[in-house]
Amino acid sequence: MPVVRIEFPRFSKMVGEDRRKIVDRLPYIGLDIEGVGKDFVRVEYSPNRPDLGTDFGVARAMRGLLGKDVGLPVFRTKPSGVRMNVDRRLSSVRPYIACCVASGLELDDEDIRQVISLQEDLHNGLGRRRKRVAIGLHDMDAISPPLYYRGVPASFEFVPLGAKEPSSIASILAGTREGRAYGSTLVGRKTFPVIYDSKGTVLSFPPIVNGNATKVTTKTKHLFVDVTSTDLAAGDDALAVMATTLAEAGGNLKTVLVKYESGARATPDLTPIGVPLDLDLVRSVLGLDLSRKEILRALAKSRMGVRGGKALGPRYRVDLLHRVDITEEVALGYGVDRIAPVYPPSGQPGTFNPFEEFLDAVSTVMAGEGMVELMTYELVDEKSLYSAFQRPSSDKVAVQDPKSLDHSLLRDSIIPSLMAALTGNAKSDYPQRVYEVGRTYSRSESGVAESWHLGCLVAHSQSSFTEAKMYLEALCRLVSEREIVTPAGDHWAFAQGRCAGIRVGEKELGFVGELKPEAVEAFGMGVPVSGFELDLSALYELLK
Repeated sequence: MPVVRIEFPRFSKMVGEDRRKIVDRLPYIGLDIEGVGKDFVRVEYSPNRPDLGTDFGVARAMRGLLGKDVGLPVFRTKPSGVRMNVDRRLSSVRPYIACCVASGLELDDEDIRQVISLQEDLHNGLGRRRKRVAIGLHDMDAISPPLYYRGVPASFEFVPLGAKEPSSIASILAGTREGRAYGSTLVGRKTFPVIYDSKGTVLSFPPIVNGNATKVTTKTKHLFVDVTSTDLAAGDDALAVMATTLAEAGGNLKTVLVKYESGARATPDLTPIGVPLDLDLVRSVLGLDLSRKEILRALAKSRMGVRGGKALGPRYRVDLLHRVDITEEVALGYGVDRIAPVYPPSGQPGTFNPFEEFLDAVSTVMAGEGMVELMTYELVDEKSLYSAFQRPSSDKVAVQDPKSLDHSLLRDSIIPSLMAALTGNAKSDYPQRVYEVGRTYSRSESGVAESWHLGCLVAHSQSSFTEAKMYLEALCRLVSEREIVTPAGDHWAFAQGRCAGIRVGEKELGFVGELKPEAVEAFGMGVPVSGFELDLSALYELLK
């Protein structure tokens, strides 16, 4: 979670309150206190609230909560006269740019630290580590408009931030920390994005590094902000957060005309965000019989306004998407600490879910048989679920866009997960007896069906079909009054001639047997393994 450091003397002037009151109210803005020092407090904020990424933003929210500065903030802009011309060759590289000018600033060291910290948090959050959005801050007095966002070759040279000598694009990508960290977004490109002015002064090579000629210092009075992106909306969101923060720091905001071949637009657009206001939903979710006037007063303390049937949030509130978000703002403005906990009315006391009790009973019996309970992942890899058992994967339930190949499929059996766990304990003493009560998934007419299974494996030099069946029968005697039969069967996990089905009446509930030697070898096990898998969901339905 991103963290903001707030200095008490500075922040007290911003909100007009003492240290005790500040620390007391910070959590009610939606911030978590990470630590409190003699002269500072460190707070965590949610990445979906980038407007709280500086003490300027936190102070703005707290003044509202304290009733000192309520309602929708108004951010006025006027044209700066600066024009940004965009090269069409960047349409397939980094196509979008949004800019603004903040003039009349008086920045001290802490102001700059706060703004730079916000810049990096925006890079990592909205910007997806600069892949989606990158922000450049520049001294406007060092710039000669008009500006150009153009594509250049790898041989193009300029003096990067912090350097004294010019370097080529290629050498920056290969030889600098920033180039290695963020250059992956430009791999394979022959054209690279650069921002420069009418005199050829380079402002930025996004998303890698700014130029040294326009670096920001405490002497900077006029800031130029550029936001390049691969997503137009994300870039506009990032600029709105940065621009309104600079306005809180005392800057006068001015728009920049961005000219594409297809047209032009002035940025930033700080028009408030409108979300439908559902008064009944607010009352229902919060459990409070609030009047419209009370709801509007609460929204005002959350720095929001209302027009007609819509709640209006300031442009920096990029997290406002749904009616429920407005309900949360009402709760914060009303005061979460004022909402008393109430037990819901009920005609009878709560009871345990019968199926959960059944699963607990199964687990208790297995533990009583000397088994060790495991809890493994329901998302597995294709190798352990299919390849190791030499089974076809035509009916696999795959995850769309998995974050890892190790967790790319929903399992349809617990046995592979238990085998993978035993592999990790291959050097431990034997025998090893493990079980798991967990969910499995399979394809159905309606999509994907879910059921609860019991998987059990026994691994040691004398492990056999007989031992696995013994554990199965002991379990069934204790949790079921129905007779089970184990006719000879065939299953992808078990060796031929060493496998039997598990049936109650005509219902097949699973299989028991000795695992295939090739599967045991594929998992790197040095001893035989036997076990069973039982469909507990189906068994429970039979027992009801």
